[in-house]
Amino acid sequence: MMLLKDLLAPWFHYAGAESIDELVLDSRQASQGKLFVALPGYQVDGRNFIEQAINSGASAVLTHTDQPDEHSAVEYKLVEYSHVEQKAQQIPVISFFQLNRQLSAIAAQFYQVSTQSINVIGITGTNGKTSVNQIIAQLIEASGQKAAVMGTLGNGPLGELVESGNTTADAITVMRQLAEFSSLGCSTCAMEVSSHGLSQGRVEAVPFSTAVFTNLSRDHLDFHGDMQSYGAAKKRLFSFPHVRHGVINADDDIGKKWLNELSDRGYQSYSLINPNADYFCDAIHYHNQGVSARLHYRVADNRRATIKLNTALLGAFNLANVLAAVAALHQQGIEMATLNAAIANVKPVAGRMETFSNEETATIVVDYAHTPDALEQALAALRLHCDGQLWCVFGCGGDRDKGKRPLMARAAEQGADRVVITSDNARSEDPQQIIDDAKQGLSHPALAICEVDRVTAIKRVVAHAKPGDIVLLAGKGHETYQEVAGEKHHYDERALAAELVGGTL
Repeated sequence: MMLLKDLLAPWFHYAGAESIDELVLDSRQASQGKLFVALPGYQVDGRNFIEQAINSGASAVLTHTDQPDEHSAVEYKLVEYSHVEQKAQQIPVISFFQLNRQLSAIAAQFYQVSTQSINVIGITGTNGKTSVNQIIAQLIEASGQKAAVMGTLGNGPLGELVESGNTTADAITVMRQLAEFSSLGCSTCAMEVSSHGLSQGRVEAVPFSTAVFTNLSRDHLDFHGDMQSYGAAKKRLFSFPHVRHGVINADDDIGKKWLNELSDRGYQSYSLINPNADYFCDAIHYHNQGVSARLHYRVADNRRATIKLNTALLGAFNLANVLAAVAALHQQGIEMATLNAAIANVKPVAGRMETFSNEETATIVVDYAHTPDALEQALAALRLHCDGQLWCVFGCGGDRDKGKRPLMARAAEQGADRVVITSDNARSEDPQQIIDDAKQGLSHPALAICEVDRVTAIKRVVAHAKPGDIVLLAGKGHETYQEVAGEKHHYDERALAAELVGGTL
């Protein structure tokens, strides 16, 4: 609980005496003691719901304005109650200049989130955020500390995740949950940081100590418009004031550029290719139990040290994900020997290159790959482990970037022996039209199998595939629904894969 005047004191003087016990963005959650925050959104403008919030009992309203001269202006709304014992009240509606950019700091002030309360590691990039996020949390727990995560798979202490609507939640939720994690004894939170969250100011005041960049490829252009804007949104994470350590993928073209542009910050590089990187792997061996490699890293006086690491995760990109996580935590002071002892026990993330197999069937791999680059990487990774034919089952989302549909098909055709195009959250679009759009990227469309019903497509493939083959089911990953015609229907691809090899989750 906090007095509203104390909450707003860092920005301007407010003389009211209202006491606030919670911040809310949804007018339906407004009640006595709540401060309703009215923001213009991507689809809905919260300022249209101020009256509803007041009628629901909100104690005060903080509303966004783009006019500097309106900053700190207060308008009082009279509320008359039907109950005789309740007197009419004047509810303050306070204008705040560029509130959408300042809400994160206001929430940090309210929930008392700072660098002293919790250590936050931010991970951004098109692909790999979730895996790096989970690997970091597992390594932290193995070092004897309690870790929390925020991201695509949910938010909460590791192993106690609660499903989240977005990769990066709204500014209020982010700060409230960071405060909760701290109260639960979590020393560190590994947070996936989306380009949407960065662009919309949702993490503006998060006290990131370390920033990690995985890679950049085409995605979310329906929101950002072009790759330059998309990349600029990601790069913002590395300019946050509390960031002391940066870890950047030197094998990514944008990563190389950023390392040059940010050379004065002393950020660290990681690579599977460049031996001059601060963290570099060579002598890489892919086998049916995972990957082994030598890791070279910098120590005091710019000297090099070398260890041998082993991971049960599949593929080169997962080795890169491990490398990113290790670099981030090593920069934070965790001993390399401690990290190396834990690497072998890191478990794959649900729906991220997760394997299902028995001796009598093809190996089924469920992965969330839903961009051309992610699909290309997943197939390249599996090729290293595949003795037979490599099958690729994928679809493209409806009401999303149509330009990447043929690129997805091209990546599948170039990386797999057999291509199967099916549905993946068609939403309001015709699923057959989405398949037809994707087929435009194929050099040999007649060789592709096209089946709108995803379950039918998968069962058909698994029935034809042989032991030694690998069947990649791309796009759904951890999701437990299929969205068609605006409705979400239960669909668990991991459970289906387990069933098809005679097992259960």
